[in-house]
Amino acid sequence: MAFGLKYDSIENYLNSYGKYIVRQAKNLLKFNTATGRLQGSLKHKVEETKDGYELKFLASKYSSFVNKGVSGTKGRRTYIDERGRRKVSPYRFKKQPPTLFIENWIKTKGIKGRDRKGRFIKRKSLAFLIARSIKHKGLKGLSFYTQPLSYSYNVFKKEMEKAFKNDVLKGIKVMNKKMKFK
Repeated sequence: MAFGLKYDSIENYLNSYGKYIVRQAKNLLKFNTATGRLQGSLKHKVEETKDGYELKFLASKYSSFVNKGVSGTKGRRTYIDERGRRKVSPYRFKKQPPTLFIENWIKTKGIKGRDRKGRFIKRKSLAFLIARSIKHKGLKGLSFYTQPLSYSYNVFKKEMEKAFKNDVLKGIKVMNKKMKFK
């Protein structure tokens, strides 16, 4: 806030943009989650700082792994960054993921594994096979936050300029009223 001016248009626009990005991120995750906990954790926050405003996107601790993916021991995974460029994931599996979490996922999804002869295999065996595959191939990055940001960046800039213009014009009107002599 410079010169005692309040930037209502900018703050309102940042809030509506934050809601839009969160809604788009939730839509991208809709078909790629087992429990929906990650979807439920997505939020935005607009904070006023000494330099202006800051728009933050919040999520669960493991959201970065889902957003950027995790490379396997035998292959690299990529994601789309905020500028729309494809980048290699900064994360990489060194060990095989624990089968306990995969067993729970299998149970939640109701998956039944079969061997080559068509017989059902135990959930523990299926979890081990999936964990080994994840270790080798990695996990695909969903880019659930970065993809909507990259797609809407140009519109964001134009709308932000309009909001800034509105706030400056309001500020000039307020200053003119205060400076009038009686």
